Amino acid sequence: MAIENATRLSDGPVPARPRAPTRSPGIAAALLRPQLLANLIASFPDFWYETDFSDFRVGIASAGRGIFVNEPEAIRHILVTNAENYPKDDNQLAILKPLLGDGLLTSSGATWRRNRKLAAPIFQHSSVRDFAPLFVNAAQHSVERVLAEDKPFAIDREMTRLTLEIIGESILGADLSDDIEGIGDTVTHTLDKFPAMFLASTFLPPAFRDGFIERLVQPGRRALDIFARKIIRDAKNNDNESTLLKRMMNASAADGTEMNIDQVRDEVATFLLAGHETTATTLSWTWYLLTLYPDALTRIQAEVDEVAGGRALTADDVPRLAYTRAVIDETLRLYPVVANIMRKIEEDDVLPGGVTLRGGRTALISPWVMHRHRRHWRDADRFDPNRFLGEEARSIPRYAYLPFGGGQRICIGASFALLEAVLILGTFAQHADVRVLNAGAVMPQARIVLRPNMPLKAEATRRKG
Repeated sequence: MAIENATRLSDGPVPARPRAPTRSPGIAAALLRPQLLANLIASFPDFWYETDFSDFRVGIASAGRGIFVNEPEAIRHILVTNAENYPKDDNQLAILKPLLGDGLLTSSGATWRRNRKLAAPIFQHSSVRDFAPLFVNAAQHSVERVLAEDKPFAIDREMTRLTLEIIGESILGADLSDDIEGIGDTVTHTLDKFPAMFLASTFLPPAFRDGFIERLVQPGRRALDIFARKIIRDAKNNDNESTLLKRMMNASAADGTEMNIDQVRDEVATFLLAGHETTATTLSWTWYLLTLYPDALTRIQAEVDEVAGGRALTADDVPRLAYTRAVIDETLRLYPVVANIMRKIEEDDVLPGGVTLRGGRTALISPWVMHRHRRHWRDADRFDPNRFLGEEARSIPRYAYLPFGGGQRICIGASFALLEAVLILGTFAQHADVRVLNAGAVMPQARIVLRPNMPLKAEATRRKG
């Protein structure tokens, strides 16, 4: 297989990444060549991958001036220790809110605290385990579906279909089978508009920015509204009281703060997007990496065979699927779903080590860069799941690895997504060999999430024996 974007060296391929410029684009270059900002990770200079801090300037707004933070203890300070001084960045919210409204991902204050409290029980590890049979059953149907077709297919689209089926049944209590194609297309078309939304947030004053983004997002929001409101109607008629949506609706009514239809809609839209996109994108990148490193897939298959033999996987098997989990962890290191975290600096602050941050500016934390920091990761650009096993895994600084963010705003669905990803990957590996046919042309692009720049055309063959 020819590998182009995934550079081949003498001892194996290096997974695809944009070529880093030698210096930051700066405001002049960004104005003259705005395409530099269309895929933000491509604008990060090479020295950022070995530095702790760097000033940056993007666009003409004051929020476009700030500091790049790339040091674990400083990241902990921003996300955990003094998190109240670092709310979500206005420009990021300007992009997300027109689509998702005031859901868990975008809300703040009392609304966020209430809804986070309502959602928390279903995402506790002990509760998430109850979904394991659903994860495995859906994965078995998915792998049989692609094997029965016996022709090349888009593995990223199949992962989206699979994870939407799961989120519909487990979280929303809805059968999404008739709507999966429409939801997936709506999400993709909206994410494809992200470069224009980001450029608008960078160069336009807030009044013009918000109107421009609203017009871009409006078709996607209207489509998502239709899906969300249908799900809400189904949930009200559903006797299953265990789904997250039904629990939130019942709990809010019980405590006297009943959520209105628009508030419920915002949460449904958030879980439709965030609830499936994290796992679908991670698994798409996993199949890409396993194509570059087929020995890793062979090792996963050997592990699954040893643990489960021919039976279906269970939640009790997961602790013994150490290498399979390490492959997911390494995928999230190289291709974190959220490549960039931006926080507004409310008031002047001093980070551990003495660096001063000025209020009114922006703090940029990039899991994409932090996960490839040359001082914290050996062979940082290479795929090596072994770094998440044994003593080496225990030596990783906590905030050098943040695929789900950190602090009180850490992704509430992290345990759900990880268990789901391990059981789906293990189930697929148990039954099939999967290879991405166009892996040599793939390049990551930062949208709202970090997606491949093209559909991943793949083939699946049934494992012999």
